[in-house]
Amino acid sequence: MEGWHELYQVAAQPFGFATAISAVTFDTSQELLWTGDVNGRIASLAGSSLRKYTSYVGHKSAVQQILVNDRGVLSLDSDTLRMTQRRGILRFNLKDETKMKDLTCMSYTSRGTSEVVVAGQGPGLFRINVDRGSMVNEVPSDDGFTVLRRGGRLICGGSTRGEVVLIDPVSLQIVRKIPAHSGGLADLDTHDNVLLTCGQTHRGTSYLLDPLLNIYDLRTFRPQAPVPFPAGAAYVRMHPKMSTTCLVSSVTGQLQMLDFFNPAHAYLYQANINYVTGLEFSTSGDYFALAGNPGSVQIWGTSESSQFTEFGRQIEWNDPIMDTSPSIKLTDDVPLSTVGMPYYREKLLSAWPSDMVFNVARPPEPIDPEILATMKMVDFVGYAPFPKRHRRYVTESLPYSNYSKAESKTPMFRSEQDKILTQNGTSRTMEATTDPVESFKKVEIKYSKFGVEDFDFGFYNRTPYAGLETHLQNSYTNALLQLYRFTPLVYNFALKHVSGSCRSESCLLCELGFLFDMLSKAEGQHCRAYNFVRTLSSIPQASALGLLDDEASTNKQLPLGAMLQSFNRFLMERIGQENRSKEIESSELINNNFVTQLDKVAGVTTLTTVCCGNCNSETHRRATTYVTDLLYPKLHDSSSGRGTAVGSDNKSHSTNFCNILRQSLESKTHTRGWCGEKCRRYQMLTTTKRVQSLAPVLVLNAAINTPASRQLWNQKNFLPMKFEADIGKDGLMIKQVPESTPAPLEGNGSEIYELAGMVVEVNFGPADNHMVSLIRIPHEDGSKHWYLFNDFSVRQFPASEALKFDYVWKTPTSLIYQSCRPSCAEYSTQWKDQMDTSLLYSEAAINFDESLRFEYSCLTKQEAPQAGTLVAIDAEFVALQQEETEIRSDGTRHLIRPSRLSLARVSVVRGDGPKAGAAFIDDYIATKDNIVDYLTEFSGIEIGDLDPLKSKKSLVPLKVAYKKLWVLLNLGCVFVGHGLANDFRTINIQVPKDQVIDTVDLYYIKSRQRKLSLRFLAWYLLNENIQMETHDSIEDAKTALFLYNKYLEINEQGGPSAFENVLNEIYNEGRVVNFRPPVVSLSDTTKSTSTTNTPAMLTKEVPGMNAEDKKVISQLVEL
Repeated sequence: MEGWHELYQVAAQPFGFATAISAVTFDTSQELLWTGDVNGRIASLAGSSLRKYTSYVGHKSAVQQILVNDRGVLSLDSDTLRMTQRRGILRFNLKDETKMKDLTCMSYTSRGTSEVVVAGQGPGLFRINVDRGSMVNEVPSDDGFTVLRRGGRLICGGSTRGEVVLIDPVSLQIVRKIPAHSGGLADLDTHDNVLLTCGQTHRGTSYLLDPLLNIYDLRTFRPQAPVPFPAGAAYVRMHPKMSTTCLVSSVTGQLQMLDFFNPAHAYLYQANINYVTGLEFSTSGDYFALAGNPGSVQIWGTSESSQFTEFGRQIEWNDPIMDTSPSIKLTDDVPLSTVGMPYYREKLLSAWPSDMVFNVARPPEPIDPEILATMKMVDFVGYAPFPKRHRRYVTESLPYSNYSKAESKTPMFRSEQDKILTQNGTSRTMEATTDPVESFKKVEIKYSKFGVEDFDFGFYNRTPYAGLETHLQNSYTNALLQLYRFTPLVYNFALKHVSGSCRSESCLLCELGFLFDMLSKAEGQHCRAYNFVRTLSSIPQASALGLLDDEASTNKQLPLGAMLQSFNRFLMERIGQENRSKEIESSELINNNFVTQLDKVAGVTTLTTVCCGNCNSETHRRATTYVTDLLYPKLHDSSSGRGTAVGSDNKSHSTNFCNILRQSLESKTHTRGWCGEKCRRYQMLTTTKRVQSLAPVLVLNAAINTPASRQLWNQKNFLPMKFEADIGKDGLMIKQVPESTPAPLEGNGSEIYELAGMVVEVNFGPADNHMVSLIRIPHEDGSKHWYLFNDFSVRQFPASEALKFDYVWKTPTSLIYQSCRPSCAEYSTQWKDQMDTSLLYSEAAINFDESLRFEYSCLTKQEAPQAGTLVAIDAEFVALQQEETEIRSDGTRHLIRPSRLSLARVSVVRGDGPKAGAAFIDDYIATKDNIVDYLTEFSGIEIGDLDPLKSKKSLVPLKVAYKKLWVLLNLGCVFVGHGLANDFRTINIQVPKDQVIDTVDLYYIKSRQRKLSLRFLAWYLLNENIQMETHDSIEDAKTALFLYNKYLEINEQGGPSAFENVLNEIYNEGRVVNFRPPVVSLSDTTKSTSTTNTPAMLTKEVPGMNAEDKKVISQLVEL
């Protein structure tokens, strides 16, 4: 205890910030001393010589306390707990303005350095998980705390009332309170079963430091004989090696090193310091630090050759900067090409993201000298007449930007391209970016006054594979849906299910089947996953799990990659639950367990055995999982200090992908648990999980949650293209095989899997965080190529870039491996032969009543549709969300988001046969969505028509109406209608071009740049006045069918030239009447004969005209 003296005294804040020190502590793992000041700055000094190491601003107010562990540095201020690496890099910053207030102290709990308890002057203790950086719970308490110390089996806390509060480190419940000081507790320390306290005593009208050091025995909770300290004890620390030795300090720097069980054996010292603000022993016991005001730290010790820690790690210093650039003298004769450019793989800091680059106006022009010459100054304001060079209220137009639209990288709208093509004969063509990094950036849909249909999606996709639009909620699932669509066994499973008789409105597997079929028929055209995300939003469990990215979502802080992995698990488990009950009758019984079709596609069956170490009793549990999260071995994190990096040559064999996958599928753990078989007590249990069977499709979640696991993926060739899996007597064996390895023979126990694709999280910043998929698609020649699906942007991608993960912005999220067997790579069409068509022949209305008379009759078996069967269709819609527009300063309107429409009514009429023109589908869609506009003028839908309790229409769920159309589509029917492209888009169904006959395109001259309305064509060609008051989908479908028949009739009688002449006459007549048919009624014909224009086509009889129509037409002709 003798021989202590001051070794060094330096400024605690080594970079010129000399402020009062409020916290000081020694590092437990490295030769570092940490300090915090009243301004929130944290600094560290290395070694006994106190060499400068780090300094950073950690808080906005005074640092109350600092704790150090192997992973970093914990610092606390009045309302924030912050953890950083030793180099100052932030790990987490936890703040809760409603609960965490006036914080003063913290301590580790029973979980070691993985958990801390934080307290303050207000009531309550907060349990913080250091690994996750989140609050676990709050334990109510009546006391405020000034200091917390962990010692032995209890946490000792000093309350603001002067009591010592003993806290259970497991439950954080108060065990006992010991009165210590009447005026408040200043400091305490504990070791083993001894507690030392110092505080204040109330004397008169003020509080003075108590001249006694109190000692307590924590075994009996009784005080021992105090030790006198006349100068007033302000700080106390127990020696970490000598259990009965302590160091006491006053605020004036008087120190006393003593044995508190033998107070006579004491040594007094006086520090050359103005005011003591902190005291701390090093873990080795060879040094102690004394913090003072203003901003200085003294290191005391007995020898300069000792260390702060006994077994400390080496400090990670910054690498020395080596200047290897050659010396180049630039003269007029030296070409600039001799100056070399640096080689870089990451994006340069000078390459600003597009959302941070703006075109600005040019600077203002200088003031005219004529104005300055005639200016008169009044105080500091100048006045001058303005020379008039223009007319009144007219200013000179200044260009806003030097950049023209032709230089933009975004494509022009289709309407603009058509306009340029008409004027110049050629259109401006642009090519999408070929930079691999640029291809990963987020793409957005731009809207013109014509809506989303005017956007040039073809600019982003010149492949035969369809992309998915992004302007829908929950469109983050697009990447995963694309990955499943190109997995043949999942594709076949979904199509087989949807072709059956399932009518559940919340069946995600049906929506997957509809979506997969739509994507396969699109042939490169963009699609929407509207029905799928709509069904997903209607499932309460999805909202509870935080899988919805809309405003109603309960979880706002879940990262996008973690959200997609949770959605992946939820989707597969949901599909398994939906089909297990339905397929239980037809599923196979293997080892007394039912195996469904999904189990055969993507199920991994495991057997978990729990064995008691005492009585050797065993319990078995069999389970089937569809998504496997990768579990990485515990490796040294090189980010927290120097050591063996994950990617070095001497790494463990367990760090390759195949071993990680095997350890994720099979495991063996030892835990303490309840033995309920024989022992009836807690025993050591051994839990062994073994794989019983593997499916042809393996769905994996990368689960990259730590820097160490991220480093594994940064290794070259970490992800194998193929691996072999074999279940033997010793368990599952997985090994990587060459890419040229063929598939095993049938009957062979082993299976060879190849990488089918992956989903990747792309994070260029808060404004550009999204998901993309990289999929390996086979071509007809047998070769396989990688494709990047970035929502509606699809392009072929080099394999070297697809499998490259050392970009900081590129993180793999989910992967799919599939069997190499040829049967697993075939897209089946057998589901078309087994398709359930009963919906077309039976009544499906949920409000069916014999007293109600509907305007349609279902098909009969004799009218069964076949390939080429002609049907006419029309649909009506209602608005679920109004369009969002902004009015700019120049008065123009800019469309931000178009209105969101939903199917309200769909009608299909027979196209041929004896009942041609008769409807066999007229479904009104029952909906629970909030309808903002029924669009009655254009849809004919009125309030109450879609309400099951009020409607007298034929109401069906959306899925039933959709499936009827889907069945007709896959039976090969040909759809006739007017403006079907917009109808099919809103219905969200993809119909091949050879199955669509659109009369809006039949009666169209491209050079006229105007498409004709159904009402005008019906008036001119069919002598019919339709849509007089409102729209009727049956009437519109029949009219479109008659127009098609008229088209066939004209071409049959006179050929294409005759039809071309008729079409020109239609456009000429349309210009006369402004393409609007006059309103014709029998009561008005005698009054307005001079204003009624009767077209020449009225003199001809048109098929489908009834007797009343003929009578009206004959009267009009006579007039």
